[in-house]
Amino acid sequence: MLLELQRRFARELFAGGERLRTHRETVLGSLADALEATHPVCLRLVGPDFFRALARRFAREVPSRSPDLNDFGAELGEYLERFEPARALPYLPDVARLEWALHRARHAGDAPPLDAAALAALPEGERAEFPFRLAPGTTLVESPYPIDRIWEVNQPGWPGDGSVCLDAGAVHLVVAREPEGAAFQRVTPAEWAVFAGFARGAGLARAAAAWPESPESLGRALARAAERRWIV
Repeated sequence: MLLELQRRFARELFAGGERLRTHRETVLGSLADALEATHPVCLRLVGPDFFRALARRFAREVPSRSPDLNDFGAELGEYLERFEPARALPYLPDVARLEWALHRARHAGDAPPLDAAALAALPEGERAEFPFRLAPGTTLVESPYPIDRIWEVNQPGWPGDGSVCLDAGAVHLVVAREPEGAAFQRVTPAEWAVFAGFARGAGLARAAAAWPESPESLGRALARAAERRWIV
């Protein structure tokens, strides 16, 4: 009974009628503010008026499923892919995904460091099946556009060259809560594929089955990932 009442209230709240207009405007304003806070680069790229209209429309069409405003906005990247007014900026959905991944990393708990010595002490067969997993708040983002460069040059007070070559090639990024805080790093496509295997639940041998280089280079890539707290 209570659940159905809540659903009816939510439907009426966003239906556009006058009875709940004051509540609706308050809720939409709060959701738009939350979206602006988590996507400042997208806001800068399209301008405040465009983004505000986008945020309010998104809030109506993709209602929040959580009482925590920090959880609102995960679907913005997918939404922008079908948002016709944003078609002139084809990289915008991936910039939104990068910003959401950074937001997740900021709010993730600290991951315990991987015990490399204990891993090295395992028999070779057990190491091959070792269940590495992505650390909490770690996200893999790929894009045909240089979204890391787009993000960088749109930071407040950016002092360098602000040019971006959209034909610079695809990027593969790991976004994580590193020891110094939320950050992203470029990795090679081969490294990204290994981490994607971990994200799917594959053991080390299966995740690295297509690794194109030496076992030593794979070890260095895993050591870097462990040091940066990308994997647990």
